[in-house]
Amino acid sequence: MEKNKTGKYLKYAIGEILLVVIGILIALQINTWNEDQKNKALEKNVLENLVENLEQNCDRLKSRMRSIEYYRKSGSVIISAIENNLGNQDSLENYYHHALINTSNIKLSNIGYALIKNIGFEILSNQPLKKEVMIFFEETQPRFHEALSWGAVDVRDREKFIDENFIPSPTKKGLMYTAFDSSSLYKNNYFISLIYKTDAQRTFFSQNMEEHLEKSQKMLKIIKAELNK
Repeated sequence: MEKNKTGKYLKYAIGEILLVVIGILIALQINTWNEDQKNKALEKNVLENLVENLEQNCDRLKSRMRSIEYYRKSGSVIISAIENNLGNQDSLENYYHHALINTSNIKLSNIGYALIKNIGFEILSNQPLKKEVMIFFEETQPRFHEALSWGAVDVRDREKFIDENFIPSPTKKGLMYTAFDSSSLYKNNYFISLIYKTDAQRTFFSQNMEEHLEKSQKMLKIIKAELNK
């Protein structure tokens, strides 16, 4: 200062401060970049989990639809017997169980969506995708399960009637039901109503499952497109 070098020292101090500030800014930038990379990796992981979840649900739906179609064949045999007064045939014992079984008991998983809820929806950077996912798991899938609840409304009455009118026997292909009195069974209005109702339910369930399968596959396509970006 005595040698009038104040200006030089001031410039030097300012330069040092600028270097420190620049260093901090660079460090913050690197830290932000690292956080972005972590978030992108986490987002990819949750979307992959969601894909796996939806693929499993699609497989469950396809499997259940195949089962319903298989059970409906047995129902058709019993309906034919009702309409043609063939209720006394012993061969019908092979068809009662599948004709009467409840086929609405399918529960789809939402594990992938639960993971997103647990982490936080902000992890999804694509806002339209986030909206689609929330609508699907919060509205579409619950409505699907609600529609299938029709199959559970008379479970106790159905099981009680079966217990009172059939003897179950295990076979290699599953259960075989033998009617206590087949001649009176085909005059029983509850039995006739139950057979037709079960067939109608299966038509309804199949339609709902097919529709939900299409919606699930559409959701899968959207998520996979996001992952491929």
